[in-house]
Amino acid sequence: MSKQKPKSSPAIEFHSGDKVRVRHGLMDTDYPDMPLGGWAGTVVEVHGDGMYTVRWSQETLASIHPVFKKRCEKEGLVLEQYWLGADDLEDDAGGPLNIEQPTAITTKPLSPKDQEDRIRMVFGLTSNDPLPDIDDSTLEVYHQYLAKNLAFPFSAKQAVKFHAPSNVTVIGLGDPGDGLMLDETYGVLCEARRDGQLVTIPLGLLESVKDKAIRKLIDDHSYWFNNWR
Repeated sequence: MSKQKPKSSPAIEFHSGDKVRVRHGLMDTDYPDMPLGGWAGTVVEVHGDGMYTVRWSQETLASIHPVFKKRCEKEGLVLEQYWLGADDLEDDAGGPLNIEQPTAITTKPLSPKDQEDRIRMVFGLTSNDPLPDIDDSTLEVYHQYLAKNLAFPFSAKQAVKFHAPSNVTVIGLGDPGDGLMLDETYGVLCEARRDGQLVTIPLGLLESVKDKAIRKLIDDHSYWFNNWR
């Protein structure tokens, strides 16, 4: 999780094992729409620059706003602990938690120039959401999106292991309902003609697609499929 910048002249010195709470009014540095006030935890590491690593209590973790959890998952941040300065903390005297919640969530617009944002658009997600894992339902959503946005026919080359690529003409994606056009090993499959024969090819094996828009759609699908299996 993010780090708060150290402040001068810490008012209180804490030690490893101390129970602490975050002072009300403190906002996350990366996400200023997210307050941290009232979060409770234990000091697990003392740094020499007036900073402390605080591990949040289970009660605090259960109370954190779900959007904040999504953002941490998306950015690969550690949700369970945080770096904070002494002026950001106070002794935990016990009693019920009084955790501040955001009054308004600021969602960063999706960018068509960002590959992961383009994939979020496929699934109707926001910038706060992590990309979904590969399964039958997400593959079907991606298949439907590609079927609407790819322009057929188009020429490409099929990558062939240990052989030169083969020229193919892609004519469509077919019907996923027949159980043949989606594959959790290869992703979305397409129908193509190769040497006068109808063949089924994984989109991820297509190369040398001249049309930039089509190539971008195929590259986005391959990026998602290869990294979220």
